[in-house]
Amino acid sequence: MADIDEDELLADLGLEITPIKTASRTPREERIIAGFEDVLRFYQTHGRAPLHGEGRDIFERLYAVRLDQLRQLPEAPTLLAGLDAPGLLAGNASALANAQDLDEDALLADLGIGVNGRLESTDQNDMTVLRHVRSTAEKRAAEEIADRTPCADFEAFKPLFEQVARELKSDVRKALRFGRDTSIAK
Repeated sequence: MADIDEDELLADLGLEITPIKTASRTPREERIIAGFEDVLRFYQTHGRAPLHGEGRDIFERLYAVRLDQLRQLPEAPTLLAGLDAPGLLAGNASALANAQDLDEDALLADLGIGVNGRLESTDQNDMTVLRHVRSTAEKRAAEEIADRTPCADFEAFKPLFEQVARELKSDVRKALRFGRDTSIAK
């Protein structure tokens, strides 16, 4: 049998070969697109652009930073033009269409913030809700307690401290470790 070239064989069968398109994007461009797709998913879910703020969800804050970085990139508008239908890069996306029509409680409920001021989720497996993490208000309260000032009338109490120190040395008193309950009552 005569040696037939593969291209001739395909042409005889009436088939055409279309060249496989190679990826025309660099890895950097792919990362930019993937990052913007995350921001778009947030926009589609919540109907607004991600915002900065201490009380916001950690992922929303990350997406807000990512969006700010994308806005600063000179190549982002041309690269993401086909994906940016809501106008997120230009900052045109509406935060909430009818925010003036809602009262405070309804607005907080839309944001997922409950009565106690914490983010609430109906899904117990929602990984975007932080559990077992102290809120910023709790952290501030702890910092206020830790910010001690010297006692102005310490000299009045100094003899009592010295007496307790002497009693500890002479085994009249005994220093004990706290148990599980570390609270102190008056």
